[in-house]
Amino acid sequence: MDKIKSKKKRPKQEEFSPSFKRWISREIESGKISAQEAIKKFDIDRGVRTLYDWLHTYGLGKELSLAMLTPEEKLEKLSLEKRIKELEKALEYAKLKNIAIETMIDIAEENLKITIRKKAGPKQ
Repeated sequence: MDKIKSKKKRPKQEEFSPSFKRWISREIESGKISAQEAIKKFDIDRGVRTLYDWLHTYGLGKELSLAMLTPEEKLEKLSLEKRIKELEKALEYAKLKNIAIETMIDIAEENLKITIRKKAGPKQ
């Protein structure tokens, strides 16, 4: 009897998405997985040479341009940039509010001759 081995269909290199290639590149560069482990785990053709190409194209030192991203990643990147701007504005507002409160406390302490701020340290 001949045994027929069922081979798992290996994806062609073109079938790996750019986001997958970028993820693998960053995992390898950060030391979370070795190149050999990635080759075996994800059944990558041409082995180390393919990974070297991916690292060169998608590695940590590469600045991501919008052209390199998938549509979902573009939306996520743009929404994160918007959120960062909102948080920076909120931080600036909080800093200004803190300055205003500190100034009001200074004026109140000076005019009323009382201490409003508590002393740091354990209770005496």
